[in-house]
Amino acid sequence: MSKSSQRADCRNVIQYRTFDRRYVGSMPRLKANFGADWVAHLRSFLVNPEGWSAAEVALLDDRDVRFRYFDAQRRRIFLVPRAIRTADDFVCPPEHEAGWQMLQEEVRNGLDINPRLSKRHSSLLNPDGLLAEWGVHHFHLGVSPDLRDPDYVGRTGALLYAMVRDKDFYAINVYSHGDFEDSNILESIHRNWPEAIQRYRAKAATGGSWARSQRRSLRRNNANVLSVTADGTVYMPIGGPVMASGVKAEAVWLADYWQIKVDEIQANFEEQLQEVLPALRQQGYAGEDELDAKLILLSDTAAQVLFPKYEVLVNVALTVPVAQGRHAQS
Repeated sequence: MSKSSQRADCRNVIQYRTFDRRYVGSMPRLKANFGADWVAHLRSFLVNPEGWSAAEVALLDDRDVRFRYFDAQRRRIFLVPRAIRTADDFVCPPEHEAGWQMLQEEVRNGLDINPRLSKRHSSLLNPDGLLAEWGVHHFHLGVSPDLRDPDYVGRTGALLYAMVRDKDFYAINVYSHGDFEDSNILESIHRNWPEAIQRYRAKAATGGSWARSQRRSLRRNNANVLSVTADGTVYMPIGGPVMASGVKAEAVWLADYWQIKVDEIQANFEEQLQEVLPALRQQGYAGEDELDAKLILLSDTAAQVLFPKYEVLVNVALTVPVAQGRHAQS
């Protein structure tokens, strides 16, 4: 294990690697709860910089904060340039052509297109069935700020339905607010971009052809159903399965993965506390039985632990593969 000590931001900083299992002598007790620190970071991050309602986030219990943080990642569209791909039967009504042209420029230049989403997306708890089942967003095609809420683009009856991925914007077609359950949406994605949803094909399974009212009811109950296209291809929900709570199953998996990882970091840190004692002694530690510590950063590749009394900051490099999925840079 390599160590180095240097001054940075008025703190003694130690470089530290996880999963080196050496244990050296007796140690003081680490008084810490990295799990609680992590949840507090997620709660804070949801409000700022992500901009979710502070009042709504405050009402979430600690367990739900973890799930909602990862679930929220699908609700907001990150600002990166994307290539636009249009379906073979895409048609924009002439009266909305100007709005469509503006949206295309925003997409290509990586500008913020979230103001074109439904105002209901201001809530973490918004049950968007179209997004949940098919991974499809719907965009308003206004050309000026909304008169009632200028943080949004002007509302339009016509909506651009699109599947948004990291590098691509798949423009399906222009629909209305009453078309969220239209099976032609799935048909279009299957016909135009089958490779984008191939992972959700269900082999040796029978899917249903659901009427709009049936699909609406199923979505309201957070049911996961198999759907069959005109050529007989069967798909699981191409937006990914949901739990009974409406949270994406992937969000629950990621939350559980990172909870285990945080617990491992604390357990490993307690085992190797002897490694940081020299730096703590330089900052005034005189052999107390307990040492207060806080997890102040957790990213995909590193963590930082602070001993606030002594202003000692420990950088922890995560040396094991991490789960896919954006994590808060707490």
